[in-house]
Amino acid sequence: MATGTKEVLLRGGPPVHPYVFSKRVYRMSNDVVDGDLVQLKTREGVPFGWGFAHRASLIAVRVLTWNVDEVPDEEWLRARIRDAEHLRREVLELPRVTNAWRTLHAEGDGVSGLVVDRYEDTAAVSLYSLGWHRRFTEVERILRGETGVARVVARVDQRTASHERFEVPPVSGGEPIEVHEHGVRFLVDPAGGHKTGFFLDQRDNRRFVAGLARGKRVFDGMTYTGGFAVHAAKAGAASVRAMDLDEEAVAHAANNAEANEVDVTFEHGDVFNALRTYAANPVEGRPEVLIVDPPKWAKDRGGFGSAMRRYADLNRLALEAVAPGGIVCTSSCSGLVGEHDFVNMLRSVSLDTKRALRILRIAGAGPDHPVAANFPESRYLKCVVFQVGEPGSGPGAETRDERPPRGDDDGPRRQRGPRREDRGGYREDRGRGRRDDRGPRGPRRDDRGGRGHGRRDRDDRGPRRDDRGPRGPRRDDRGPRGHGRRDRDDRGPRRDDRGPRGPRRDDRGPRGPRRDDRGPRRDDRGPRRDDRGPRGPRRDRDDRGPRGGGRRGSFRDDRKGRGD
Repeated sequence: MATGTKEVLLRGGPPVHPYVFSKRVYRMSNDVVDGDLVQLKTREGVPFGWGFAHRASLIAVRVLTWNVDEVPDEEWLRARIRDAEHLRREVLELPRVTNAWRTLHAEGDGVSGLVVDRYEDTAAVSLYSLGWHRRFTEVERILRGETGVARVVARVDQRTASHERFEVPPVSGGEPIEVHEHGVRFLVDPAGGHKTGFFLDQRDNRRFVAGLARGKRVFDGMTYTGGFAVHAAKAGAASVRAMDLDEEAVAHAANNAEANEVDVTFEHGDVFNALRTYAANPVEGRPEVLIVDPPKWAKDRGGFGSAMRRYADLNRLALEAVAPGGIVCTSSCSGLVGEHDFVNMLRSVSLDTKRALRILRIAGAGPDHPVAANFPESRYLKCVVFQVGEPGSGPGAETRDERPPRGDDDGPRRQRGPRREDRGGYREDRGRGRRDDRGPRGPRRDDRGGRGHGRRDRDDRGPRRDDRGPRGPRRDDRGPRGHGRRDRDDRGPRRDDRGPRGPRRDDRGPRGPRRDDRGPRRDDRGPRRDDRGPRGPRRDRDDRGPRGGGRRGSFRDDRKGRGD
């Protein structure tokens, strides 16, 4: 990598996140080309790091290092790959359980925008940055030297290609590579399929669920290449059924089951419809272990809401489809959906279905997918395993059919439920025609507690309001503002004497004794206004200086505190 002297100045000081968005850029050197390595500086010109720049992308700079003395050249990349390989082989000892793992996890390994998955002697390189695309030849050479792989394949998804404005020519598919994990074999094509051909991140979760599936009926929805299904069958499940909308993936999954000599029923179909069918069937035919592992639904912040609704619909059906007391394993690989969001969604689904959930495990990707402390988005995978109780075993809002009938004299018409969402339909049933009975703010003013008056008949409260006056129990006793007389009608004639603002206009002082007598006096004041001008004693603006004197008979420059 050429170091160069190209610069990018940022607003607000050095960032802590590896993504520097375009609004943070104060100035970029004119000679910066998209994908260039640039030195990062503060607005005052103090250097603090290096990164890849891209003018046309929302992510204007991907920070590679915060050490200004550590230039990301070829030796720097070689050291990063060597350190990542040492973590997988020597620390995690992954070769003992598998021959496939993630060698580089982008920001988690300090190489923002670069992901490398290893399958035996083949490395599948996923490029998420134009900077890495321009240096792919260099990346390939270093991977061969440091990891010993014989083949390097470049991958890019369509969304990244559109945002970063580059393309990778399609790679001709070779022979499938046989990988193994925990004694289960899979055939993987690193040049085809989703991601890099296999979901390496679910390795430990597949093994955990397989341990719960022994002797049970299993349904693996959205199975892709059959990862969970084959593991469950290999662990001794009584029966395994798997489904996916991708016909090619289903055929590939069937080959994986055959390679492991296990019996799995693979089907091409819609998992949502399959779950509805299970929910309508007798309990005896429902799965006892149910897995749903959907694709990435929240691809940007604009799609977060719709993605959460789809997750809720899928998991609501899963709770209704699984046998009571059964196990559900549900996942989300959307980085924008945090673990807190995902678990809260499951809690809402539990309340909707009134089924108790006992969470057994909340996990993410395997340890070969490290998470950078300053980039929590790198913990993109959420995998939750829980046990589902009997229908009605958990708390939840009452349904319309469970609400008591609404009688005319059965006390309060509205019982407050635990969820606001359930009040909408009930409010519509009350209608506008009942507002007269409810009072301005509730079903019955008499029954509203602290705000009511303890009497059920609204008409009984009317005379009390007349005694109280507008603001107190009795106007006569209210103190300084009362007039000492109980009869309101007796106060009318006095209002005529008082005028609009006081007891007697004649005695009000500065405004004159009587309105009729004040008119001539206003005419007498007219000539005096002409002498004063708008704000001073002299009408001639030129005598007052440029903006008025502020003191009688003085120029602006003569005013205290304002002149020179």
